[in-house]
Amino acid sequence: MKKYALILAAGKGTRMRTELPKCAYPILKKPMISYIIENIERSTIDEICVIVGHKKEVLKEILGDRVIYAEQTEQLGTGHAVLSAAPQLEDKKGVTFILPGDMPLMEYPLMDKLLRAHQEMGNDLTVVTMDMEYPKGYGRIVRNEYGSVIGIVEENDCNEFQKQIKEVNSSVYIVDNQLLFEYVRKIEKNDRKGEYYLTDIVKLMHQDHKVNTFMVRNPMITMGINDLYGISTAEKYLRDFINKGHMLNGVSIVNPETVTIGHNVIIEEGVWIYPNTTIMGNSLIKKGATVGPNSEIVDSIIHEKAEIRHSIVLESEVGENTTVGPFAHLRGHAVIGKNNRVGNFVEIKKSTTGEGTKAAHLIYIGDSTVGKNVNFGCGSVTVNYDGVKKHQTVIGDDVFVGCNVNLIAPIKIEDNVFIAAGSTVTHDVPKGAMAIARNKQINKEDYAKHFIKAKDDHK
Repeated sequence: MKKYALILAAGKGTRMRTELPKCAYPILKKPMISYIIENIERSTIDEICVIVGHKKEVLKEILGDRVIYAEQTEQLGTGHAVLSAAPQLEDKKGVTFILPGDMPLMEYPLMDKLLRAHQEMGNDLTVVTMDMEYPKGYGRIVRNEYGSVIGIVEENDCNEFQKQIKEVNSSVYIVDNQLLFEYVRKIEKNDRKGEYYLTDIVKLMHQDHKVNTFMVRNPMITMGINDLYGISTAEKYLRDFINKGHMLNGVSIVNPETVTIGHNVIIEEGVWIYPNTTIMGNSLIKKGATVGPNSEIVDSIIHEKAEIRHSIVLESEVGENTTVGPFAHLRGHAVIGKNNRVGNFVEIKKSTTGEGTKAAHLIYIGDSTVGKNVNFGCGSVTVNYDGVKKHQTVIGDDVFVGCNVNLIAPIKIEDNVFIAAGSTVTHDVPKGAMAIARNKQINKEDYAKHFIKAKDDHK
């Protein structure tokens, strides 16, 4: 039996008060709809259809060709949204898993569990429900005297008795695909709001088909996000859930409430993570590494026993036994070799370094290929930009770069070179040479007194 996912993502999300469509808003720096798609891709569902509308181009840019699309041209409610997908799904046999695009916390094991329950109970329609102590704002599940589900009543349409019902609709449904579109066409427009409610499918189907419910124990999992406070609630839940998983897998996290780890991050056992640290994107932290405190890692690889302290690493790679920081900045696909030292206020951009290289403090290395056992003195710079375009610096092995050296790219420094402090080097340096590129010092004897006198006269 084929399984389809239908994601309702056409709404504006006006309560978010942002320019982004709601389903594109980031949670832990990743669009909320991406969480849904990634979990569906790991589930037993065969095909994904996303209903788009408001700023559809934003969602299409995020999802690309991973899904098929249906477009809701008018905002006429959830029933109308589902009907928009009829050209894509109506002729296909199987079951459709319907869920809102603002429900990022549902993991794929629960999706598969719901699909199995639907099939094993022989349901034609399964409504996923929650038990809420304070159900205000949710549609109530209405049952007859035999306990059978006969309808869902929205909050504003509830009578006083129905408002006391604590079993509520999560807006997640599993339904026979061909029955879905047959009954969606029978939904009538709600007089009060002028919309077609998908919830009305329950009262239409229960008389002739098996309608049942599946209650989710943790309401957070099926929480829909409607505003920026909801974003913060989802982030806190995800942060706790993700950190707990890593700690159970052997990662030591100090003050985990201050540590934020993204959904796709992989961390091996034996890693230490210290407070106020953020690790996001498709990052990999290998065994025995130390990250933090006060560090940010995005889309980067940190190898075994490397140490990142008070630093930022963006789209870069840090080699085994290398120390970075405090207050270093690696970016633009910097690849730092083994046993390196990247120290205070060092920035490395779009460069590679070989094993044993040291850049201890106040250094910029950009658009460079650096060999092994190179030592950069304090204040040295690879001058890569001429005002129009960037140029390459190539440095061989066992090179000493003195303090306050400027290497004007394009330039090549071969192996075993010594560059004297204060030099501005504009030409290639051959193997084994010493380069001195600075003006000759002139000492004017007994001259400083003139500056002292001028200073006193100024007072």
